[in-house]
Amino acid sequence: MSFRISTIIVLCVVCFGVSGCFSKSPPLGKVEGTVSFDGKPLEEGTIIFTVSGARDASGLIKNGEIQQVTSFKPGDGAPLGEAKIAVIAVKPSTGSISPANNPSPDTPGTSTMTGPSEFLIPTRYTNPEKSGLTATITKGTNEIHLELTK
Repeated sequence: MSFRISTIIVLCVVCFGVSGCFSKSPPLGKVEGTVSFDGKPLEEGTIIFTVSGARDASGLIKNGEIQQVTSFKPGDGAPLGEAKIAVIAVKPSTGSISPANNPSPDTPGTSTMTGPSEFLIPTRYTNPEKSGLTATITKGTNEIHLELTK
């Protein structure tokens, strides 16, 4: 009987270890701040933090404010270290609705907009390797202010 109990305990420990129940996420720092373009708050966009050897973190930009920077769980922050940053801000497409996706008003379906998207900031900011934007993320809350220019 004791052999069965010890075997079950070992199997449970192995299963929990493999599933990640005992693993911890890496240390993260909260990120707040602002993003402006040519002196005006960036209305909306996405911000991405890339730290070597860690999972990328991303957040939202709304009315110039950096919000909800997330690595694993909503709002948990970005990995600690020197982060390269990308900012993406695209104006929604103003093309026409594709009738192929919604054949008649009586048939529910998914409509898509067609037409090109327009970048609201220079495309160099969309690549963390070329944007020139960096920040050191430390434990606690990090206040970051980015001024983007043409």
